[in-house]
Amino acid sequence: MRKVAVLILAAFVLLAPLAGTAGALQWNYKNFLKQSLAWYYMYRSDDQKFNGLYNLSVQANVSNKTLELAMDLYTNASREYNESMQYGIPTDYRDFGWMIFSIHIRKAYLYIEAAINMLRTALQERGINWTKTFGF
Repeated sequence: MRKVAVLILAAFVLLAPLAGTAGALQWNYKNFLKQSLAWYYMYRSDDQKFNGLYNLSVQANVSNKTLELAMDLYTNASREYNESMQYGIPTDYRDFGWMIFSIHIRKAYLYIEAAINMLRTALQERGINWTKTFGF
C-alpha cells in the first residue's frame, strides 16, 4: 500500500507542471482574431521592407531569375492582401468575414515573407550587409 501511495505522489509531482495544458489547447476565436491582426500589421511592415530590399537587389545586380521569383511572390502577396481587404479589418468576431480575412492575410504574409527571405539570401551571397542599409 505504501508503494502505491509513493507512486501516486510521484505521478502528481511529475504531472503537476502539465496541469491546465488541456485548456490551453482549446481553440479561442478571440486569440485567432488577434493573431490575424498581427499578420496584417506584419504584412504592412514587410511591404516596406520588400520595396527597399528589391531596389537594393536591383542595384546589386542580383540575377533576373531571383528578382522575377521575388516579384512573383510579392504579386501573390499583394493579391491575397487585396482579397483580405475586401472583407475589411475585423473588429467584431460575430461577423464571420474575419475568418476569410484571416485566411487571406495569412497567405499574404507568408508570400511576402518568402520574397523577403529570397532577396536577403541573394544579397548575403553577394556579401552585401542589408541590415545596415535599412536598419532592420
